[in-house]
Amino acid sequence: MFLNDLKEKDGDCVDIEDIDDNTLNRMLQYLYTAVVKDLQWESAVDLYEPADKYQIPTLKDKCSSFLQCNLTPSNACEILYLSDLHQDGNLKTCVQNFILKHDRDIFTSSGWNHIMENNPKLAAQTMHLKFK
Repeated sequence: MFLNDLKEKDGDCVDIEDIDDNTLNRMLQYLYTAVVKDLQWESAVDLYEPADKYQIPTLKDKCSSFLQCNLTPSNACEILYLSDLHQDGNLKTCVQNFILKHDRDIFTSSGWNHIMENNPKLAAQTMHLKFK
């Protein structure tokens, strides 16, 4: 943004409209300290996307590791969708394996119905793994 001919190069400030204040604050703290304090489920999900968008791989990895360690049948579909959206193969594989281990609970959930309706290719890829 600052090196190319974009409006941010000539301006005094940069408007970041896609991140809430708390998430932006946490991201900036991480950039200066390399520490993420009190990471919880919601904050890990909220930080994951901007870490990917703004190319902060170490923060993305920390969020991904936290999400992997805290998967449950009720949140697995959300993270499957997130991992697919951000083309995170490691997180996606981990979530798919988790889903296959908890298939009865997850395949009958509203989260899974949402994936089947909105991303049938992802649902089919995941279900296909069960039969490999």
